[in-house]
Amino acid sequence: MFKKIQEYFGSRKEKRVERAGKLVKNAKAIREDRWAAIEYLAEGVKESDLAIPNLLPRFEYSLEHGINDTREKELALQGIARFGEESVPYIKSWLQQTTRIAWPIKVLKELGKEDDLIACLKGALNYGEVAFDQAAVDKNYDILCYLREYSLGDELRKLTHFLNDQDERVRFAAAELLINQKSEGVKPDLEPFLKDDSSENRRIRQAVAQAFLDLGWKVSRPEEFPGGQVMPGLVIDGQGRLQAHS
Repeated sequence: MFKKIQEYFGSRKEKRVERAGKLVKNAKAIREDRWAAIEYLAEGVKESDLAIPNLLPRFEYSLEHGINDTREKELALQGIARFGEESVPYIKSWLQQTTRIAWPIKVLKELGKEDDLIACLKGALNYGEVAFDQAAVDKNYDILCYLREYSLGDELRKLTHFLNDQDERVRFAAAELLINQKSEGVKPDLEPFLKDDSSENRRIRQAVAQAFLDLGWKVSRPEEFPGGQVMPGLVIDGQGRLQAHS
């Protein structure tokens, strides 16, 4: 009898969670109903495997009324963040499939675990051929911009993949990310841009030249630059380093 009672109430709860999840996903649902659903999942459901997967979809759309949109997303954020480290695998998996990454990243920042945030962002990068998928290109660009704020340790060489991306914004974001690490380990991947005078890589060339100048990196093959001139105003000195020259 006791087992049957447990099964009955368990079934009722699962159905209520399912109904709430459908409301959370529905941007056209009645506002009060959707709010009640988010509130139930964010505060009333104690199991992470029931609450988190049903709250994450709220980050997939925006309402015309900005204040209501933010309130709902903030409630969903708190409802996920209350599970702490337990929520990280769900967010990591979600980031890999969604193109709307801003709010899931806010959840990770709320948790205050920088290593988890970096790992989730790295895991969400798409190394495949995405040139014809603008949403995927934009997502890679956004992730590289977020990663630029952090120290990434010993896995930098893998990120040099994006220096060859077809999208100039992605290439530039990758170059800035690598430059900001201030690691000579990526110098061989950046140095070719010193000789690249193509219009599509102009910004990257300037950023790389400034990095060589500021960080005192030596040019590995100065003989490739006639007269030691890298670009107007920048020359290679006798030690192989860039110097500003009027």
